[in-house]
Amino acid sequence: MSSNRSKRLRKKLYLDEFAVFGFVISLKLNTDSDGALEEFIESLAEFAESRHLLVGGGGINRIELVLGSSLRFGSATDQDRLAIKQWVESREEADIVDIGALVDLHQLTLDD
Repeated sequence: MSSNRSKRLRKKLYLDEFAVFGFVISLKLNTDSDGALEEFIESLAEFAESRHLLVGGGGINRIELVLGSSLRFGSATDQDRLAIKQWVESREEADIVDIGALVDLHQLTLDD
């Protein structure tokens, strides 16, 4: 039970009020060009950074990305999810397969 832990320990473990939230987005690429893929990922990373988000993940034809705040105890928001969704939908290189709900990134497990 995390409620029995001290505030200092909860902070070190990113629990309760210190939990950090982000989301996972799955994309399907509409291009086979490595250059187009690289340009798309760089543009997405720049857009995410403008919202103080970091992007991690990868793939070739189906890309799975994890987005979270670049601030130490910051979290992504529903507004961030919507902005990323709208940005991807405005691009021709990829289609959204799935955009997940906000989840605690320190408890996140991804399927291989």
